[in-house]
Amino acid sequence: MRNLTILTLFLSTANLFATTNPEVLLTSEKVLIEVSVEELAIFTHADYNAETEVLSFVTKENISIIQIFNSDGELEFSLPVMSNNVKINRNLFEEGLSTLGFILEGQSQLHSTQVTVR
Repeated sequence: MRNLTILTLFLSTANLFATTNPEVLLTSEKVLIEVSVEELAIFTHADYNAETEVLSFVTKENISIIQIFNSDGELEFSLPVMSNNVKINRNLFEEGLSTLGFILEGQSQLHSTQVTVR
């Protein structure tokens, strides 16, 4: 049942990005992160440190869980955060397209970003 829920969330995200123009949340030589206009509103800051290869995100509300999905929509990592500030090493993402999902505290909705690692 959990796999079906994850697949449904991933397909909903893919459909959202297919029907709208994504907004660029972060771009660098190594990483591109895009979000829908609706998802852009949860973030206050995003950054990539090329020297340490760390992605940093600050959200308006605390993040309870962050999830990383590979290009096939399979869940690779599900990490508890319990903060509005999270740092993720780029090596957790495979080269190409991945999905990074944020579940905010007190919510069940997955807020998705498309991550392209170059």
